[in-house]
Order: sequence, then C-alpha cells, then structure tokens
Amino acid sequence: MVRSFCIGLTVAATLAFPAVAASQAEPEHVRGQVTAMQGSSVTLKTSTGKTVRLGLVEGSTIIRLSKGSFTEVAFGTYVGSVAVRLDAYSPIIRDSLSWLHQGFELHIVDEALRGIALGHTGWDLPTGSTMSHGWVDDMEDRVISIKYGPTEQDETDVEVARDIPILRMSLGDRTLLTPGAHVFAGADRGGDGGLVAAFVLVGENGIVPPM
Repeated sequence: MVRSFCIGLTVAATLAFPAVAASQAEPEHVRGQVTAMQGSSVTLKTSTGKTVRLGLVEGSTIIRLSKGSFTEVAFGTYVGSVAVRLDAYSPIIRDSLSWLHQGFELHIVDEALRGIALGHTGWDLPTGSTMSHGWVDDMEDRVISIKYGPTEQDETDVEVARDIPILRMSLGDRTLLTPGAHVFAGADRGGDGGLVAAFVLVGENGIVPPM
C-alpha cells in the first residue's frame, strides 16, 4: 500500500495534464504513432504527418490505456474526462445549479495512480474543451460529478454517452512503445531544444488515445 501511494504521488508530480505547479510550464502535447524505439528515445509520426523524436528519461512516466467499462464507475472512483460545457443544467440536484458537460472520453484511473493531474483546466481538443480529474462524488444515470476540491464549485458534471471511449489507465513501461502503438504524450524542451517526454500514454491492442 505504501509503495502504491508513493507511485501515485510521483506520477501526480510528473503528469501535467491538466494540473501543473505554478512554476512549471504546460508540457507540449504530442499525438501520434510509434515508428521506432531506439534506446532512450522514441520516434513518432504525429497526427499532422510530422516525424518527432521524444527523449525518454528516468522520470518519464509510461501509462497503459486499455479498454474499460462504465460498470466500473462507482462513488469514489478516480476518473478523468475531456468535455465541453453545454447550455443546460446538470440533472444532479444540489443546493446550487451546475452546468452539464458533454464528455468526449472517460478514463478510469487505477488506485496506484490516484491523484494524478487533480483539477480542472482548459484543453486543446476539441475547441473550447476542458480536462477534469478527480473522484466521482455523485451520479445520476450516466451523468457523473467529478470532484477535485472541497467546495461545490470544485466539481464538473459530465454526461458519459454510451458511444464515447471508456478506457482504463494503469502504470506501464517502455515495452509498450512498439512500432504501430498510438500514443499521447506531454513533453518539455531539453537543453538542446529537443523534446523530452514527461509522460506517455500508450494505447493497448490498437487503442488510439482519444484525448
């Protein structure tokens, strides 16, 4: 249990989607497919057709994305979702009204990674979207409340439609970075101007990270 808790804290510090310390810059987002793995770097063909090399260091976190199910979601489950706010109120009844968000994906986070990227911020896909990570505080049919702080304002209500991707996030390793694998990565610029991966999410069995 102690080891799992320590892993969670380490990953929480390195994964900057969406929450980062005020002194840190937001990592560049890289989406693409692995074409080669060479020692301490991985080469990707990005979604825009460019070839990018990402350096891997000891602190680079690799996360496996596998198929999940909405039946795994319960009160207290740690989750994350990209969503866009709708012009409608949430069906979850509270003292104050909350806006309903349409989810574009849902990822269910393993307990060993609980606490990663806790919070709510703007996202770059699609336009006007947000990313929220937190624990499920309330549910109404397929609408979940993602809670990430102590007040009623520190939560986002997300509708999880039946046709959106639902994936499980678990700690992985570099053996997942095989040619053909689809990835979503956050990377910082190194001293030589090259990209160094802070985290890499790797789709298993052909899964394309929807985020």
